[in-house]
Amino acid sequence: MRTKLFIVCLAISSMISACGSPATNTTPTSAAPTRGGELVYRLSTAPTTLNYLMAKDEATIDAAFYMLTGRLVDLDHATQTYKAGLAESWKREDDGVTVDVRLRDGAKFSDGSEITSDDVAFTMAAIYDEKTNSPAWKSAMTIGDNKQIAVKVVDKLNLKLIFPQKVAAVENYLINVGVLPAKALKPALDAGTLAESWGLTADPKTIVSSGPFIVESVAVGERLTFARNPNYWKKEASGTQLPYLDKIVFDVIPESNAALAKLEQSQVDIVDRIRPSDFASLGKPGSPIKAIDVGPGMSTDHIFFNLNKKDAKGKDLASSPKYAWFSDVRFRKAIAKAIDKKTIAETTLRGLATPMGSFVSPGNKVWLNKAISADTYDLAGAKQLLAEAGFAAKGTEQAPELYDAKGNRVEFTLLVGVENQPRNLAAAVIQEDLAKLGIKMQVAPIESKDITARWTASFDYDAIFLGLAASDMEPSTMAGFIESSGSTHQWQPMQKAPATEWEARLDKLFDEQAAESDQAKRKALFDEIQKIMADEMPVIPVVTRHVVSAANMRVGNIAPSPMLPYSLWNADALFVSK
Repeated sequence: MRTKLFIVCLAISSMISACGSPATNTTPTSAAPTRGGELVYRLSTAPTTLNYLMAKDEATIDAAFYMLTGRLVDLDHATQTYKAGLAESWKREDDGVTVDVRLRDGAKFSDGSEITSDDVAFTMAAIYDEKTNSPAWKSAMTIGDNKQIAVKVVDKLNLKLIFPQKVAAVENYLINVGVLPAKALKPALDAGTLAESWGLTADPKTIVSSGPFIVESVAVGERLTFARNPNYWKKEASGTQLPYLDKIVFDVIPESNAALAKLEQSQVDIVDRIRPSDFASLGKPGSPIKAIDVGPGMSTDHIFFNLNKKDAKGKDLASSPKYAWFSDVRFRKAIAKAIDKKTIAETTLRGLATPMGSFVSPGNKVWLNKAISADTYDLAGAKQLLAEAGFAAKGTEQAPELYDAKGNRVEFTLLVGVENQPRNLAAAVIQEDLAKLGIKMQVAPIESKDITARWTASFDYDAIFLGLAASDMEPSTMAGFIESSGSTHQWQPMQKAPATEWEARLDKLFDEQAAESDQAKRKALFDEIQKIMADEMPVIPVVTRHVVSAANMRVGNIAPSPMLPYSLWNADALFVSK
């Protein structure tokens, strides 16, 4: 089961974050919202297109999806609950697979044309189109064995979405449907050229928006300027049409120090996911900047060992001493007990991280199994587990050396992305922690693309310090990670069948929760999944890093989210004080 956009956290930069509820009382200005003005938002990389169907990266999703489309369903990031978007209502029929959707009457595209059921049907056809071959949305909108959601238009405002099978949360799909204009794009879809439509060099006047903004201008690789969509459907409680801003500018600034300098000079208004080392330097007396610790984010940091029995060339790994260690759950649990997560979170990462017990971020208020403790540091317990597994410590108390029952010195290499500063700092602490057990662990920083190649293709590694980043709190976003055949099932990816009984149990439980519409029953199923993962420890949770944002004091209504798109989730409500 695949739903929602799910990203393997590959240390894209040193600022990849972690999950949780947005911070409270984070609006730098106390002024009443006013219309007008311009806000500058920092992007670390340049978008590649304004066609969200072809988005492959965060910058493109920010620009093409969140600025230029209205979704059938939106997510209130402050409460982690779904709310009505362009669909004013949706209701599942008794068959469990048909969903009746009613659109808002009077909602319009930026060109003044009505948003109708035909536009939704067109958008769904575009998402699934073979020639367009959307790299992310097509996968996110397929169910089970690549089955599609069918669409039946009833009338101008009403339609039926027929799911191929029961799913737990239809909202998890509706939130992916950013409505596109059939009138403007159907000729390209019919011609098989939709993938090339709305490129960065396209005439801004040809890009029709259902979202809060329209494209004003693009300086490719440098800057994108969006203007208020005069026909945007959403209004605030008093009736004022949103967005408040006249313009929002995306300034592409790859280098972190340069971004912070522009922030301090009031040339940039918002920077998301700043580095822990920069947090303390911001917001000093007299500074125009407020730093905001949002709390634990959706990205996580964990360690996993190589449990593959063969490498990509067919070389036997199962007979090696390392495989014997790594495949012993007592060894994995001993490693987990030896890691001082609290020190990593509070000291190494300067309090901008939270220890993890489950593989689910502690910021996921809805789905985290709170019975699983993150307080696992127990050096004596780790030593006892190793002794039970036949390991013996030699050397001295100050410099122990651990050996297995066959006399092999216990040593292995931990790969970590060279670009990811927080993980490298944490890896150094873990190296010291394991040395107390007599384990010799080398830390090898290499490029993230090489790490990806090793765990997904060559299987040439001992252990990897990586993580995950979910774009939603929904359990179904973790399908690829939990299911044994999943592409992000990191400890033994793309298995044809479960390698163990507990992995088969995980598959069964995941399928059950994915089809369970009763929230309490579904929570119990997902709690059990987390319990099995904690018992078997295929990945060793370490910390969830906090999302840390910074904004100019003149920005109002800013409440950064722990999930994409961070400070832009309520872009239509942001304003600047005069």
